Amino acid sequence: MCGRRSQCIDGERSEEGQHLRPSSLRSVLRELVVSFDTGGVAALHGTHVAGLKRSRRYRTLYLLLRLFLPITPLLAITKDLDRLVGELGVHGGSRITLARPPIPWEVAMPPSGELEIRTAPIIVYGTHGSILTPLLLAAAIDRPDLKMIAASYIAKLGPNIANCSFPVFAAAPVTVKRAGRKGLVPRALGWIAWKSEGGLTRDVARERNLDSLRRAAAHVRQGGGLLIAPEPRDHREPWRQGIGVIAADLARDSGGRPIYFVPWRIKGASITGIFQLLSRNPLMRRLGRLRFRHPVQVGFGEPMPIERVIAEAGYDPVSITAFLERDYHGRRL
Repeated sequence: MCGRRSQCIDGERSEEGQHLRPSSLRSVLRELVVSFDTGGVAALHGTHVAGLKRSRRYRTLYLLLRLFLPITPLLAITKDLDRLVGELGVHGGSRITLARPPIPWEVAMPPSGELEIRTAPIIVYGTHGSILTPLLLAAAIDRPDLKMIAASYIAKLGPNIANCSFPVFAAAPVTVKRAGRKGLVPRALGWIAWKSEGGLTRDVARERNLDSLRRAAAHVRQGGGLLIAPEPRDHREPWRQGIGVIAADLARDSGGRPIYFVPWRIKGASITGIFQLLSRNPLMRRLGRLRFRHPVQVGFGEPMPIERVIAEAGYDPVSITAFLERDYHGRRL
């Protein structure tokens, strides 16, 4: 236990009156950005812990943020996830990570098509509701060759996570208001992620995104599975066209394999509940367990052959995307 003249911050002990090396809040924040850019989440976690010891202002900011965002536990889990993905694969690492808070979940496969979902070249698509989405999908599909189209900062979380992702970059400036879905935390995290890209020009971002889409299509062509969430931040806008670009590429060259599109839908994955489960406050943890008293539902639709997609929409990526969006919203999963 900590004595009267000491403070405990998520396991870090700091004696009252201990001399802290002069360090401004701004310098610590700069160090966090550099650490994330160069060493991923493991380096970010180390800089965060060091910053708590070196800067009283950073420690004060952290204590305020910790009231609604469990920063240290999230960093620790993410760091462990990269290690687990390297040791067990994306499916095994995701299952263990979900069991840690714990977050109960169950999967509902379609009446026909489970074999294709688990073994065939597939593009799994749907709406991205929370940070749990990729973990739940990887755990539910349970195949080692699953990769995802992801925001560019995801690849910086660690080398093993980077190997499972095809990064996409923002092609236009992002404001805090438009950086994420409704809520302070999603918008703040989205804006920080955009800032970490280093201010790429529109042309450079688009070229890099096109390269990622080509590599994603090649992965599916070789028999792999791919996750993509084409829904934009603003739900009123049409789906992003990346899924259509991939589909058109694969339709022209399938590699001689049958390729399928598989819709997903997830219910009950509350981001607020995650933060509550990871809180140091017993009451908040109890509220988190209450939110997850029923398992998160992960459902998949019947696989749709790529030939049907092309028959309905042709080879135009815009038309393909629009067809998949209409079909998705018309299904009951």
